[in-house]
Amino acid sequence: MSRSRRFGAFLAAVLAASSSVLGLAGSAHAEAAVQSCVGTWAVTYDPPITNTPQLVSGVLTGTFPVCTDLQAFTASYTQVFTDTVSCTTLLNAGSTSRTYQWGNPLAAPTTFTYNFTTTVVAGQVVVTNTGLITAGRYAPGSAVQVATLMTPNALACAGAGVGSLTGPTTLTIHSP
Repeated sequence: MSRSRRFGAFLAAVLAASSSVLGLAGSAHAEAAVQSCVGTWAVTYDPPITNTPQLVSGVLTGTFPVCTDLQAFTASYTQVFTDTVSCTTLLNAGSTSRTYQWGNPLAAPTTFTYNFTTTVVAGQVVVTNTGLITAGRYAPGSAVQVATLMTPNALACAGAGVGSLTGPTTLTIHSP
């Protein structure tokens, strides 16, 4: 299968997954979607995570090569955090904010202030961020970002640890 067909299949799978997750919210979002993005999400841990909970420094990065708004056609973010985690608890629930940088330098960066939860579904960790667009492009508005990570390798968790994980993610922004 060609790279573009694999990427197309990947996008279709991620959009289908995000639609089912967002569908669970039902009518909670009566607003119109003004931006939808599909991409990848990665987290690095220092020190690497093991089966024993420990305080780590982490870096979250997201890259969205495909977004629906032609004025903000790609996006990315980097976010630093400190948390006590393990291979069974990759992230704890909480609240924070991040800023999305858009591929078009004329599109103002967007600040997303959100609550996040983690659940394990079929051996994968699903991180759901739900909150408000508080500054920049799309403010005021609301947004949902859903990211999926594979559960870490059990042998690595019992040994030297796992330094990074990655997976698909979607971002949907709604206007009021």
